[in-house]
Amino acid sequence: MKYAIRYRQEGYDMARTGITYEQVATVADALVGQGEKPSIQRIREQLGTGSPNTIHRHLKAWRATQAPAERRAARLPDELTAALAEELERQAAAARAEAEENALEAQHTADELAATGEQLEEQVEELSGRVEALESERDRVTGERDEARSALAEFRERVRELEAQRDDARQQLAEARNRVTTLEEQRDEEREARIAAQREAKQVDQARIEAERALAVAETRTEAAQQQAEERANALQEERQARQQDAQGHRQALVEQRDEYRERLAALEKQLQDAQQRAQEAEKGRTKAEVQGEALAARMEALESRQRHDREEDQGQLPLGE
Repeated sequence: MKYAIRYRQEGYDMARTGITYEQVATVADALVGQGEKPSIQRIREQLGTGSPNTIHRHLKAWRATQAPAERRAARLPDELTAALAEELERQAAAARAEAEENALEAQHTADELAATGEQLEEQVEELSGRVEALESERDRVTGERDEARSALAEFRERVRELEAQRDDARQQLAEARNRVTTLEEQRDEEREARIAAQREAKQVDQARIEAERALAVAETRTEAAQQQAEERANALQEERQARQQDAQGHRQALVEQRDEYRERLAALEKQLQDAQQRAQEAEKGRTKAEVQGEALAARMEALESRQRHDREEDQGQLPLGE
């Protein structure tokens, strides 16, 4: 591609300068006036530009317009002149015939070369146009290649970003699954705690029922023991005091147990509040647990009130003995 451009600059561009016949004829006349023979090289040197083929074509046309130069005959004796003239005429005729033949052949060769040169110039011009088109296409393809490379680099960068986002999403999903697992474990623990609290509440209810039964038995026995009340008055007083102390200790134990239940309920409420912050799904369970805890606390308070009432009645109607 470079050699085509270089050839175009050295030959084709000069042909495109558009030298005319008048320019070639003027330079040829000037050279003749200076005693020089016009030639393609000398005319091109004088013009400073021009295609050799174009100069040859114009120079040929100029030569066709030139009359042969007249020659001044030498002054010789008539006999010698006649003999020389005859010999010269014979040699000149032979030389002229040979020269004309050579000239015709050279002219034919020059015409062919000129035509070939013009064809080559046309081919060079066509090839130069193709070269320019190919260079333009090359620049366009290069630009598209650079754009494609840039787009590919952006695409690869986007892929890396998406992969990073995918990894982050996987990490977040794993963390979310771990949180769900933790919440499920806490939910199970809270359920077990509620079940244990319900079990303890049932045990308390069972103890209350047994206490009521024992109280009923005690009331029955009290009726029978009233006959021995006077005999055991002193012993009853001491036993009553002891029982009062036992009842007070039992009351204190119940208070401590109630406080422990309240602390456990408070802990359950705290766990439920934490579970509510960690997951929305735990909200319903926490609310239900709070409601159940409050109900259990209310039941425990009612049970304690009932037990205190029973103890007070028990202290007022203690049996004399069994």
